[in-house]
Amino acid sequence: KAGVEGIQDSHQFRLFLTTMSKFHDYSIGNQILIMLQKPEATRVAGFNTWKDLGRWVKKGEKGIAILAPVMPPRSKATCPGCGAEVSRKARYCPECGYGLETPSEIDMEQPRYFRVVHVFDLSQTEGEELPEFEIPVLTGEANEELFADLLTHMKRRGVSVDFDSRPNLDPGIKGFFSQAGIWVRPEEPRAQQLKTLLHEIAHYYSEGVFHIPRADAETIAESAAFVVGSHFGFDTGVRSFPYVALWAKDKKVLENNLGAIRKVSATIIEALEEIKTRMPV
Repeated sequence: KAGVEGIQDSHQFRLFLTTMSKFHDYSIGNQILIMLQKPEATRVAGFNTWKDLGRWVKKGEKGIAILAPVMPPRSKATCPGCGAEVSRKARYCPECGYGLETPSEIDMEQPRYFRVVHVFDLSQTEGEELPEFEIPVLTGEANEELFADLLTHMKRRGVSVDFDSRPNLDPGIKGFFSQAGIWVRPEEPRAQQLKTLLHEIAHYYSEGVFHIPRADAETIAESAAFVVGSHFGFDTGVRSFPYVALWAKDKKVLENNLGAIRKVSATIIEALEEIKTRMPV
């Protein structure tokens, strides 16, 4: 993986996670490519997409090269429940009702090949304003809206979140995830509680939902918490990632962890964005 070497130090890793927070629906490879070519990017799209949005690429701007998959012409996948052909976008099999909400459960065709395409950042264009694309300024202060949405999401998932005082526990323990649910130490400042809540929800997904091995659980949880917080304008306060030095010994481990971080953080981000769309205006 050509870009992995570029994120094997603490500063670059933080920069990469910030890029992931802005482009969570892009592949790991394309996130790395965006970071290496234009780390300050906030919103990217192709030339024609910007044109459709009433904006034009400024003369002389250089595009950001990313890879686009070229899929086979068939638009169907195979249901793992009964073998019937289903649409790639189907949530349930029309024949047997098998839930297809997890893309990895569907036997999808692999891309035939990848081709280089060029996209442009919002800053490289001019035209009509796009206020909905504004990226919030990061802040270490508690984001109460994010806090409330996380609690709502966990309630919908049937996961209890406990803020009861536990004076007998080591004060260094800010919170934990277990089969019984999530506990967050109530005596901590609100911003620390939010950071802990993000961290433990990431543990819930990595261990309880996706069954990712615990070997790198703390790395994945802390990194995913940073990505989700950054996406919603909350700086978790992670200033360095000293454990990245350990990853440098084995690039495959780094690549695997990046995939897990992306999977966990994207799942949480999409769930929180769904909550916002359902809220009355």
